[in-house]
Amino acid sequence: MGIPATRAIHEPIEAIPPRNVARYVIVIKLVAVVSIVTSPFWLGALFFTSPRDYSYASSLICVPLMAIVSAVAVAHFTQSDPYFRRLLLAGLVAHMAASSLFLWVGLTIYGGVVDAFHYWTVGLQLAETYRIIGWSAFQPPYFSTNLINNICGIASLLTGDALPTLFIAFALVSLAGGYLFYRAFTIAFPDGDRWLFGLLVVLSPSLLFWSSFVGKDALIQYSIALTCFGFSRLTQRPGPRAALLCAIGLAGTLAVRAHVAAMLAIAMTFPYAVGRSRVGRANIAARIILVPALLGGTYLLISQAGSLLGLDSDNSKGFSQEADSVTRTSQIGGSAFNEGTSLPVRIAESPFLLFRPFPWEMHNAMALAPAAESVGVMLLCWYRRRELWSTLRRWRDPYVGFLLVYSVVFLITFGAAISNFGILLRQRIMVTPLVFMLICAKQKLPDRDAPRAFGKSTWLAPTAGVPRSDRIPTRA
Repeated sequence: MGIPATRAIHEPIEAIPPRNVARYVIVIKLVAVVSIVTSPFWLGALFFTSPRDYSYASSLICVPLMAIVSAVAVAHFTQSDPYFRRLLLAGLVAHMAASSLFLWVGLTIYGGVVDAFHYWTVGLQLAETYRIIGWSAFQPPYFSTNLINNICGIASLLTGDALPTLFIAFALVSLAGGYLFYRAFTIAFPDGDRWLFGLLVVLSPSLLFWSSFVGKDALIQYSIALTCFGFSRLTQRPGPRAALLCAIGLAGTLAVRAHVAAMLAIAMTFPYAVGRSRVGRANIAARIILVPALLGGTYLLISQAGSLLGLDSDNSKGFSQEADSVTRTSQIGGSAFNEGTSLPVRIAESPFLLFRPFPWEMHNAMALAPAAESVGVMLLCWYRRRELWSTLRRWRDPYVGFLLVYSVVFLITFGAAISNFGILLRQRIMVTPLVFMLICAKQKLPDRDAPRAFGKSTWLAPTAGVPRSDRIPTRA
């Protein structure tokens, strides 16, 4: 059964549920129950943990209101997908709990020295300045760190000094990104294991924790998800709306982290430049246009990589030296790794960034959770190694090529500069959902050596709308 990444489908068709979908439902129920049972604790952390005093009335109104509106939106947008509705509702509570946990950890363990509190403080200052000089308080540039400052300032004008409201708002943006990732997957891979992918992209601990607080991470998750969603529609049925979605997603990514937008642009143009395409003048013309765009994106990536590593026009040091310098600078505290390794070695080890920290690299209790998750991802890749290899062999299909190129470029770029597990775990969430797509692009097929294990299972019955050649054969 091939991967229908190039099939012209506007909406995802009904796929064949796998045998173990009941296990996924159990996990979803368990996450929901644990989140609800522990709600007195994380709600207390949400409303009563703050680096300074603030008014509680606004948050006590805004947070429940946002939760209700989000639940109604989930019910509306998942009417035809009961499994994903249940998953998103559990994800809604889990994201709120993760946001509260980060708020407590940031103040209690890190003493309030985290970017999220800084953004909130600057936003309050901008709101106060607005009352004096008006909209000129929100000064350019309207990208990167200053973008978050201005967003927090405008939010402070609307909700006051309500830190919990701001945290939950960013967490819900991240949840919306999970929805878009899922929609992108179902369009690009209608026969893939959408149940497993949905579970991973909505409830993975790292995605929950590192994208549910005030900062760039939630916004860029949504922007990358929108780009993936637009490109999935573009590969199936090209049109102005799909192109517009891609453009908006890229613009949002560019505003938050420009070098990541360059990686996405390269990944989108690469499949059309070197991948399979139909014969025709339009496709030849598209290649003539896209190849220069690919070169331009490569140049932008190089220039933005210089910005990422701290290079400037007055710096005479080379890229390799600067990368080594940034690596040494990031090797602080108990989370440092790759100490004393050269740039070529770090680049060669970059694919393993998906699975680090390894269990033997744990130095404190805080590393237990990410190490356990890394082991889980390794086991998942091994369990689905045949499906993953089959997907990678179809690298010339537009969407598979897009996912693969972005993942490779991302890992190499960040592998050259990051040597701190704390930074790695936070930055890695920008590539993890796309890697999950590659892992789940094909359903887990029955073992050839044990065809009788499934008998006449109903989940193997052909699905309406699936071409006969793509159906999973059943045993009579």
